[in-house]
Amino acid sequence: MSYAKTFPEKGVPLLKNFTPSQYQNQGKIWDIRSAPNSMIYMAADKGLLEFDGKTWNSFKGSDGFTRSVLVPSDSLIYTGSDLDFGVWTKNKFQAFEYTSLYPFRKDVQDISEEFWDVHSIDDKIIFISSQSIYVYTNQQLTRITAPNKFTGSFVVSNSFYLADAKNGLYLYDKTSLKHLFSYPEDKAFEISGIYHRNNEVVIVSKNAGLYFYSSGQLSQIKSTLSETLKAANVFSFEPVNESHLAYGTVLKGLFITDLDGNIIHHINRYKGLLSNTILCLHYSPSGKLWVGTDYGVTSLFLKNDITFFYDYRGDFGTGYTAQVMDGVFYLGTNQGLYSTGWDDLNNDKEFSHFDLFPGTEGQVWALEKIDNTLFMGHDNGLFVLKNGKFEKFDQHSGVWTILQYKDYLLTGNYNGISIFRKSGSEWIFLKKMDLILGSCNQLIIEMENVLWVNIPNFGIIRAVLDNNLHPAERLIFPDSIFFGNDPWLIQDENGIQVFTDTYQYSYIAGNEKFIQKPETISFPMTENVLSGIYQAVSLQPDYDFYPVYNGFALKHLLYAEDKDSAKFNLVFRKAEAFNNDERVALYADARLPYRLNNFRIEYIVPNQDDVLYQHKLNESGEWSDWSATNTAEFIGLKEGEFIIFVNATINGRIIGTNTMTIRIDPPWYRSWYVYATYFLLFLLTVYFIRRWQIIALKKQKKHLLLKEQSSLRQQAQKHSEKVLLLEQEFLKAEYDKIKQQLRHKTVELANKAKDSEDKNRLLLLLKEKFDLIHDSDPAVSRLRFGEARRMLDAYLKIDDKTFEIQMDELHQEFFKKLKDQFPTLSNNDLRLCAYLRVGLNSKEIADILNIQPSSSYISRSRLRKKLNLKPEEDLYDFLSAI
Repeated sequence: MSYAKTFPEKGVPLLKNFTPSQYQNQGKIWDIRSAPNSMIYMAADKGLLEFDGKTWNSFKGSDGFTRSVLVPSDSLIYTGSDLDFGVWTKNKFQAFEYTSLYPFRKDVQDISEEFWDVHSIDDKIIFISSQSIYVYTNQQLTRITAPNKFTGSFVVSNSFYLADAKNGLYLYDKTSLKHLFSYPEDKAFEISGIYHRNNEVVIVSKNAGLYFYSSGQLSQIKSTLSETLKAANVFSFEPVNESHLAYGTVLKGLFITDLDGNIIHHINRYKGLLSNTILCLHYSPSGKLWVGTDYGVTSLFLKNDITFFYDYRGDFGTGYTAQVMDGVFYLGTNQGLYSTGWDDLNNDKEFSHFDLFPGTEGQVWALEKIDNTLFMGHDNGLFVLKNGKFEKFDQHSGVWTILQYKDYLLTGNYNGISIFRKSGSEWIFLKKMDLILGSCNQLIIEMENVLWVNIPNFGIIRAVLDNNLHPAERLIFPDSIFFGNDPWLIQDENGIQVFTDTYQYSYIAGNEKFIQKPETISFPMTENVLSGIYQAVSLQPDYDFYPVYNGFALKHLLYAEDKDSAKFNLVFRKAEAFNNDERVALYADARLPYRLNNFRIEYIVPNQDDVLYQHKLNESGEWSDWSATNTAEFIGLKEGEFIIFVNATINGRIIGTNTMTIRIDPPWYRSWYVYATYFLLFLLTVYFIRRWQIIALKKQKKHLLLKEQSSLRQQAQKHSEKVLLLEQEFLKAEYDKIKQQLRHKTVELANKAKDSEDKNRLLLLLKEKFDLIHDSDPAVSRLRFGEARRMLDAYLKIDDKTFEIQMDELHQEFFKKLKDQFPTLSNNDLRLCAYLRVGLNSKEIADILNIQPSSSYISRSRLRKKLNLKPEEDLYDFLSAI
C-alpha cells in the first residue's frame, strides 16, 4: 500500500483537545459531521455547535438534547433530538434558523422518542428513533415502526442497516425492512458499527468482538483485535478513508486499525485524550479524525507526517536528543538516558515503555554515533556505551555537544572545548583548546580546519585550527549583530547559516561577515518545539527527531501526503458595519446607511492550519501583505459599491479568491430627493436674490446719487479752500520776496544817497578850495592843492560796508545754523563762510577784505579747524550742505 494512503505508525498524530468551557459549555457531544466547505457541526446537549478551526458558534433549536446531525450542504443541516427533529437553514446573515419537522410536538404525553441518527439515502432524509424511522421526502413524512426497538442504524455503500434490540439486523429496502440475521443466543449482542470487506459484511459489536456476515451466516472473527475490542466495549465506529477503521470504546479510548485488523494507533488518556470514553467519531475529508469524548472534543490530524510522544505519565520527561543503533532507540532527556526498542515506538500499545540507564540520571545534552560507538554528553561529563552500560571517561562536567575531527574528539563543555585522542580502543583526554572559553553548545567543522563555535549570550566564533589544534585565526561575531532570540548554527548546502527565532543569516566568506537573508524562515511544523531548535536530528533515512516540551516528536520522511488533491474552501464567516454607537450584521449585497460606513469582515479556510490571508478593496485596490489574521477592516468608506477580495494560501498553494459586495448609500444630504430640494431652493433663492438685487440696486443708485452730490460739494469746498490757501501762500511768498527786495533796494538807495551826498560835499569843498587857490598866492596855492589831495585820498580810503551789509542780510538763516552747530565762530568767520558758500575764491575774498591772498589762505585753514573738518573733506561741499 502506498505511503500516500497510510499513516505514520510511531507516536501519536497531531492532537488538539477542546474542553467544554472552550465551546461554551454546551454539554456532551453525541454526533459530529463535516460540511462540504469543511466547517464542523456537532450535536451537543444544548443545541447545534459550529466550529471553523478558531471560533465556536452555538445555535439553539429544539428543547431537548441534540443527539444527531446530518450536513448535506453548507447551508442546510438536519438534526435529531429528544422528542424532535428538524432542519436548519442558513439566513443571509450566515446564521442558522431551526424549523421543526416532528409531527407530534404538540402532543407528546404518550410518546418518548430520542432521535439518535439522521441519514441521507438517495433523495430521502431518514430520522431514526428507538421506536420508529421517519422518511422525509418532497416535504412529506413517512413513518415506519420498529419491529421491537431500534438500537442502531448504519449506512454502508448506500445500504441502510437497522439493528433491532431483539430481532437482529434489518436492511431497509426503500419502503420496507428486510430481516438479515438474528443475534447469537448465547450472549448479549449489540451492534456498534458495520463495514464491508471483500463482499462480506463485518459487524462491530459493542462487547462481543467482530463478526462476519456472509451468505446468510453470522460467524465470529477470532483475532487479537476482536478480543481487544470485546474487552474495551465499543461505543462508536467510523471508517477512516479506504484503508483504515476507527473504534471508539468506553473503557480504553480510541483504536485505529488497518483492514487486516492490525492496530496502527491506540490513543487514550496516557497519550493525550481527555477521556477514555468515546461517544462519537467522524473522519473529515481534510484528514482529521474528530473524537467526541465523555469530556470534551479531540481532533487528530492523521495526515500529518509528524507524530508525538508526550510524557503524560511522568515516565521520561523532556527529550533533548536521540539516536537509533542496533534496533534500540536511545532518548536523552532532562531526567537521564532512556531506551526502548525501535519497533516498540509503534503506537499500538496502551503506552510506550522506556527504561532508564542506571547512573545516567540528570540532564542529557547530546548523543553521537562515532565509529559504531555511542557517546553521551551529560551534565556530569562524557560517557560511552560499553557492554550495554554507559561508562564515564571524562571529569569535565557539562558536555553540550560531541564532534569527531580527524583523529580527535572535540566536546563543547560548560567552559571551553575539550580535546581527546584515541589510544588503542580508548579515548584519552589531551588538553583544553586555547583562546576559546565559555559555554560552547555547538561545534561545526567547515572544510578541513575551520571550526565554528556557538557560545550562548556571547556570540559565534570562527577559528582556523593549526596542526596542534590551536586557533591560529579567530573571527568573533557577537550575539548583538543577530536580531531575534537563540542564535543557532546550521551547515547546509548553502554554507554556514545562523538562525534566530526571527531572521536567517548567511556567512559571506569574502566579506567575513553575516548577511541577513530576506526569505522567510522555514521552521519545523511542530508544536511545542524547544526554543532555539531550528533543525531536526536525523535518526534514520526515514525518520527525524524533534525535542518538544514534556516529550519528543518524530517526522516520517517517507510519508507523502497528496496535498495537491486536497480541496480547501475560503468562506466568509461574519460581516458587520459599525460606528462609535452601533454595530449591524451584514450579508452579501447589503445596502448600508452612510452613518455605518465602517466595515469589518471575518473569513477563514475552515479547520486548516498554517493559512495566510490577504485582502483588497475593489479591483483597482492593492493587496495587503500575507498574514495569519483572518479579519479585515475598512474605515470611513464613501458612498458607492465596494467589492472585498480575499485570498488565501496554504503552504505556498493559492487556494482561490472569494468576494463580497456591499453598497453604501449616500448621506441624506446627498440623496436624490435632497438634491431635488436643493435645486428647488436654489431656484427660489436665485429668484428672491434677483428681486432683492433689483430693489437694492434702485436704493443704491439713489443713495449713490445723493452721496455723489454731497461728495462733489465737499470736493468743491475743499478745492476752494485749497485754492485760497495756495493763493495766500503765494501772496505771502511774494510779499516776503518784495519786502526783501524792498529792504535790499532801501539799503542800496541809502548807500547811493550817502555816496551822492559825500561826493557833493567833496565837490563843494573842492570848489571852495579851488576858489581860494585862485585867489591866493602860489605858496598858499601849493598848500591848498595839498589839502585838496589829502581830502581826495581820505574819501578814497573810506571803507564802504555796503557789500558786507548785503551779504549779512542775505545769509541770516545760514549764519544762524552755523552759530547753532559751531558757537565759537566769530563774525568774520561767518562772513568768510558766506563768501566761500557763494563760490568766491581766495583772491576775490582777499580783494573784498583788502588783505593779502596768503592771509586769505590762513583764514581758510583756521576756519577748517574750527569746523572740525578732516583733510580729505571739502570745505565748499560741507558749507553747501548746511
